[in-house]
Amino acid sequence: MSAPATTVRGAALSFGGKLGDGPYAVGRTVTVSRKDAAHSTPVTWTTPVAADGTITVKDAPDIGGANTYTVTYPGDASHQAATAVATVQVSRAATALTVTSSAPSYAYGATATVTAHLGTTYNGRTVSIYATPHGGTKTLVTTGTVDAYGNLKTTYKVTRNTTFTVSFAGDYRYAPATATRAVNGYAKIATSLGGYYTSTTYSGSTYRVFHKTAKPTVTATVTPNKAGQCERFQVQQYYSAAWHTLTTSGCYPLSSTSSAKAQLSLTNALNQKFRVRSEYERSTKDLSNVSTWGGWLYFVVRT
Repeated sequence: MSAPATTVRGAALSFGGKLGDGPYAVGRTVTVSRKDAAHSTPVTWTTPVAADGTITVKDAPDIGGANTYTVTYPGDASHQAATAVATVQVSRAATALTVTSSAPSYAYGATATVTAHLGTTYNGRTVSIYATPHGGTKTLVTTGTVDAYGNLKTTYKVTRNTTFTVSFAGDYRYAPATATRAVNGYAKIATSLGGYYTSTTYSGSTYRVFHKTAKPTVTATVTPNKAGQCERFQVQQYYSAAWHTLTTSGCYPLSSTSSAKAQLSLTNALNQKFRVRSEYERSTKDLSNVSTWGGWLYFVVRT
């Protein structure tokens, strides 16, 4: 058989074949069966065989995707049985498929809401949502039928830069489709102060209290482990009704336990308010998380 590789759904399809070793008696037929996505049992019909063995298969396939035609000659007194198979890809329309997230970036371990939206289809309304964290494997988050608005929502905890993929398998008239959405994942920074002797509260914020002779330390621990990468520390002082940056340190390499420690100077700091924070600075070779600032820790200095 010489069937075309593709055809338009619903359009007239005609292709030829030929049985060898003619001639054939008048009235001989072949059985044609068509298997497609809509029929678990193939659709069958017969078509005549010309005297020279020529066969013409005519159809107007209405189901998109692979349509497999099997042509069978049962044999006769002069000819053995014969079968030939041809597959024609029937066109399907394109549908809109998108995926969105509740935010472009997420704190470490935060929950992202992911929404898949499926446009017009014929008889398929099921989509699947997958997540691929950087350096990890693609895993199925959920599969389900979209709602009346074409949406399917799910949640996912983000710990690394992650790509969400939505897939629609296609249906009788609409082709398969995929869409992706990449989001950033921040690292987690736990910061602590050492060397204070008590705590107090100003304007609802907790302040650590240091003696003026103390040698305060600030320690930052980054999750996930970023050993060898950079941590920076920034100190600000409160005056003139605003916070002002005093210093931002250079790179402190994170230890094997993903921690870094710095010592703060309290020169001319008596009765002054300060705050300190640290930043994980992503290495250009590490694409699993984006650079991240930790929260502020507040402190004051007394006699």
